Amino acid sequence: MPLPGKGQTGFTPTDAVLISLQVDLDTIGLKSLHAALLEAGFSSKLLYLPGLQPPDLSVMDPVAAFLRRTRPQFIGISLMSHEYTAAVSLTGYIRRAGIDIPIVWGGIHPTIVPEMCLDHADYICVGEGEAAVVEFLTALKQGRDTNAIVGFRSKHQGPVTGIRPAPLIGDLDRLPYIGHIPRDSFILRGNRIICLNKSIFKSYARWKGTVYSFMASRGCPFSCSYCCNEYLSRMYETRTIRRRSVASIINELETAVRQNPDIVYINFQDDCFLACPDDYLAAFCRAYQARIRRPFIVRCIPSFVSEDRLKQLKAAGLSWISMGLQSGSDHVLTDIYHRRSLAKDFLKAATLIRKVNVAAYYDVILDNPFETDVDRLDTVAVLAAVPRPFFLQLFSLVLFPGTSLYSRMLNERGQCPTEYLVKNYHDYQKTDLNRLIRISGYLPVTMVRYLTAAYARYGSTPAFRLRLRLAGLISAFWLEPLTYFRVVKKSRQENIVRTLQVLPAFLRIGISRYIKQFEGPTVRRIERLIRDHSTGES
Repeated sequence: MPLPGKGQTGFTPTDAVLISLQVDLDTIGLKSLHAALLEAGFSSKLLYLPGLQPPDLSVMDPVAAFLRRTRPQFIGISLMSHEYTAAVSLTGYIRRAGIDIPIVWGGIHPTIVPEMCLDHADYICVGEGEAAVVEFLTALKQGRDTNAIVGFRSKHQGPVTGIRPAPLIGDLDRLPYIGHIPRDSFILRGNRIICLNKSIFKSYARWKGTVYSFMASRGCPFSCSYCCNEYLSRMYETRTIRRRSVASIINELETAVRQNPDIVYINFQDDCFLACPDDYLAAFCRAYQARIRRPFIVRCIPSFVSEDRLKQLKAAGLSWISMGLQSGSDHVLTDIYHRRSLAKDFLKAATLIRKVNVAAYYDVILDNPFETDVDRLDTVAVLAAVPRPFFLQLFSLVLFPGTSLYSRMLNERGQCPTEYLVKNYHDYQKTDLNRLIRISGYLPVTMVRYLTAAYARYGSTPAFRLRLRLAGLISAFWLEPLTYFRVVKKSRQENIVRTLQVLPAFLRIGISRYIKQFEGPTVRRIERLIRDHSTGES
């Protein structure tokens, strides 16, 4: 369906246009801002520009036409650090098109580096924005001064030193439901902006729109040195975790599955879902099991895992669990990452997860310049000891401004990393030890030990690389696909029919991450074909 024209059904005057630059539609934060504006009585439109690649903005004419037609009070652009270049290009294009509407940048990037963002945006929003954006729009419509709004800063107010973030929202139950497919949402597809309906949503959303992404809490009990949560904890001077009530959670999820019966999974994206009191967890499990009856996914930290908690969650519908190892070296975990979780804690938790028979995927961080080869071999050893099967998620370390690890790189090595502006954290370096870490989660333990011994004997020599490449072929073309199938089957209680029903939803992301272990332009063409086919543009 194209964008409605003047006088056509579906077009209404607009107070705000909120723009997402993410490649998919899993935008909980921006959807929450959109919902807050709608609940406050404002008209808001949510516009998705997936995969916008500067400097080529030849597809931007429909965006300009959309903004001229809707003529909002302000344009909001939400961005993470790797979307900064796209945000700069989009903002410049809007200005060159003669659209004189205030542009506000918000999200984690303006929060951690506000001075960089005020070089381009008219305003920035720092911190949690739901209440602040409502206050800002109210002031704009009433012609009042916006300079006094806490969390907002105008480019005309001078240096950003000492800017106060928008206050934390203490009662999360006050936030409106975000919904699966947001009301009044649009997407740029090809050279047209069209209304976002269920069919289009499934084309662009991760897992074909069968997963409802949700956050039951905000905050993290850890302050890892590489994570933006560390910066936010210092900015707000608290690590308090705020939770929605069980009643609020269940009411929203009931609404979501009633309106979207094809939802298969509920994906809780809390930093650590298990970082809650036992009575809260028990109440959630009882209510979820009785009223939602959908498999769900959680993220956790090893120190919060216990057998009793896992059994309660499994009985309620826990299907997948994600947990971070990050490194197998206790030195790296404590002295570099500042994590209060050791390798033995991870192994203990992974053993319990295997015992209760929950599908698991575990995170490891690669490309850490402070790690040694000994540290990396510790990671190989830990992964070899983890009960199988599990799926491995590998991330390349990104150093963000405001984190202590970024400061350490600056102070100790005199380097000011800027790769956070462009780096895809899934694209890790294809070094010998990174390859060994990847396959150590899939190869038989005896083969992992053989390769480790070969590395100790030969180092990164042709003799070792030949062995590594042969093992890599076995892993890539046999063991890894088999493991992927086994883990998905575990998530479906070992039922083959139910496994085959959900596999298509997992394949797009699964294949994309699978082929990243290979190199070269052929791989990039394959990735592009997968993306284009999934969105119907091939």
